Amino acid sequence: MDDLLQIARGLPGLRRIPGFGSGTEVPIRESSSPQRTVGEAKGYDLSPYPNGWIVVGFGHELAPGQVKAVRCLGRELVLFRGNDGIAHVTDAYCPHLGAHLGVGGTVVENDLRCPFHGWQFNGEGVCTKVPHARKIPPKAQLRTWRVREINGGIFIWHHAEDRPPDYELPQISEYGSPEWSAPSYRAYRIRTRWHELVENSVDRTHFYALHGYPEPPALEFEAVGPRFSMRSRVRWKRFGRDTEVVLNIDSIGPGMEVVRGVGDAPFIVMGWPMPVDENFIVHRMTFLVSKKIPLLLRNLVSRFVIFSAEREFRRDVPIWENKIYKPRPVLCDADGPIGRFRSWSKQFSASPRVASADS
Repeated sequence: MDDLLQIARGLPGLRRIPGFGSGTEVPIRESSSPQRTVGEAKGYDLSPYPNGWIVVGFGHELAPGQVKAVRCLGRELVLFRGNDGIAHVTDAYCPHLGAHLGVGGTVVENDLRCPFHGWQFNGEGVCTKVPHARKIPPKAQLRTWRVREINGGIFIWHHAEDRPPDYELPQISEYGSPEWSAPSYRAYRIRTRWHELVENSVDRTHFYALHGYPEPPALEFEAVGPRFSMRSRVRWKRFGRDTEVVLNIDSIGPGMEVVRGVGDAPFIVMGWPMPVDENFIVHRMTFLVSKKIPLLLRNLVSRFVIFSAEREFRRDVPIWENKIYKPRPVLCDADGPIGRFRSWSKQFSASPRVASADS
């Protein structure tokens, strides 16, 4: 604990974000890395839009009665929260004359109102009101998306063939627990795809070459169905003392990764990549710190965890944005379970013929 106190002194202050329903935006930070490889030349053999639960925003960013536009899966979508507190996600364009419901649209009780002619739609996409019309047209339907609001995120289910969910996201018990700190949030826009981001955690030798680990960590990897679990261990001499850095990592589908730091100062980092289009993702992160850390140290430890995570994340960004994807890479016995990860990730690959587009 004294080691963390030494490091944390002098770090930038921790900006706390209000909780659920505040409507407070988390700024999306743009990458400043040089981009030398154009998107078409990256060589991906997987769809940019995986089948699975995909985050479209933090829950606290959407207050009751609020409407937000978001670009995800190559489409324009609209998020709105009724006055009953329930979040909904729909396609963006009104079936009447095509107005974007996220630009000037409003919430009337629990319905979404079009800014152009005042048509209203409920959370199931059913038109409930057409001002001055004698009857509502039968085809006045708005496409809606299955939504799960869990662990502080708003997720939608995407499947290229419109199949129903075949797995559910687990509740992270630490989120919202009185034994853990209030969450802090970050978001980055990066020119890469989700599987590059998640594959990073199983690429053991890059931790030595890029992140300055004293040696590649030992990895224990297990994949079952839509989930993989991994334990990472590395010996590290810090401040003249031998320590073991241990991370427990759980990835659930293509849209949620949970990293738990084990030791004197337990912490959690949740990562949620959202495909914006074929070239870009927005990666959201949530940080928690255990309250078993004494109160006077907790803010310093939180600052250290966020500072360290962001510093290491920024080291990866120029690599992700400028590398190409090698479907058949030349691997060595030091690389770690990259091949096993790729076999696991292919179950979420959408059919290449189904590329989402605005409609």
